Amino acid sequence: MRILFLSSRIPYPPDRGDKVRTLFLLRQFAAIGEVCLVSLVDPVMDKEAIKIMREEFPDSHFIAHSRFRALKNLVRNLFSRLPFQTAYYQNSKLTKLLRELRSNNKYDLVYCHLIRMVPYASMFDHHRVILDYTDCISLEYTRSLGHLGTLRRLFFSCEAKRTAAYELHVANLFAENWVISPIDINTLGLADHHRSIVMPNQVRIPEAVPQGSYQGILIFTGNMSVAHNVVAAQNLCRKIMPALLRDFPNLELRIVGADPCPEVQALEGVNHTKVLGFVEDLYTQLFEADIFVAPMYFSAGIQNKALEAMACGLPVVTTGNVANSLDAHDEVELMVADDNLGFVQKTRKLIENPETRAQIGRAGRSLVLSKYSSEAVSKLIRDRVEHILINQ
Repeated sequence: MRILFLSSRIPYPPDRGDKVRTLFLLRQFAAIGEVCLVSLVDPVMDKEAIKIMREEFPDSHFIAHSRFRALKNLVRNLFSRLPFQTAYYQNSKLTKLLRELRSNNKYDLVYCHLIRMVPYASMFDHHRVILDYTDCISLEYTRSLGHLGTLRRLFFSCEAKRTAAYELHVANLFAENWVISPIDINTLGLADHHRSIVMPNQVRIPEAVPQGSYQGILIFTGNMSVAHNVVAAQNLCRKIMPALLRDFPNLELRIVGADPCPEVQALEGVNHTKVLGFVEDLYTQLFEADIFVAPMYFSAGIQNKALEAMACGLPVVTTGNVANSLDAHDEVELMVADDNLGFVQKTRKLIENPETRAQIGRAGRSLVLSKYSSEAVSKLIRDRVEHILINQ
């Protein structure tokens, strides 16, 4: 079987949610066929990643896509109905490459990551294409509006409308649509759509969870250049921590994740906060912490950060939208809070009650084991690929 894998970003390193997903899927496809990877890249920023990917996937093609080119695309798209995120990734060299690949190869399957790559996937036999929406991007844009300045709010309000229309428009183009959670598939309006199925993220689950004593360490992880993570880190450090420190003066907050932007770097030392940036082994940091706190007020899809914490037996405090996407329940597999006061109260409850911390941690890990293990998701992928091939 020959599989073409289309991604707007190189799937390495797995330092953000979309790359975690695409790298896992890429390796799953490589286990069942010959994979041709095609991705847009920044040749300077992605230099090491390109080398690593070529070693693992020799049939790889990387097309340079500069920020200058992308910004020109946005300007040209001002009076179009196309989502800006789709226009952003228009690249004539990529189009030329794909025409050549189409002429010289017969692909049994084409994987398209995100709606931004739909114009490229449309060049191939639609009956062989999987469109991976991942999450409902228009939902995230809509949820973010209350956290943005005036100009950005105007832009993302327009983009949310364009994206929502485009998400629905492309639903019938291809063999199958993959969506990350039931919440996202419902919001997209595809719950009863026969071509659309839920393809959850997988998470690495450690075989054993260390049983350490309470250290008074809170943790939040994620790519720290992404808007919803930046806002969450700021809320956690500047608004939630001060209230907790009044009752627990020795409490420490660790913010862990790649590419901390200046706003996140500025949190270092504020209210007992440590900004660690990228770490080689995220699970080591999770094992050292006591509670994972994630005030994700605007996000869509499944949050890998919550799954990783739960896999480590760490009790999680997060928002209702994150809990719903995981099919997790308040005070069962995690704690739910939807404002800063709620986060203070739920985190305080976990700090003061060791038995509750342990119970939530165990239940959360059990949920991840049952639904989000590599084995469970791998089987689903193979089943869906077999279904598509049979029905071509």
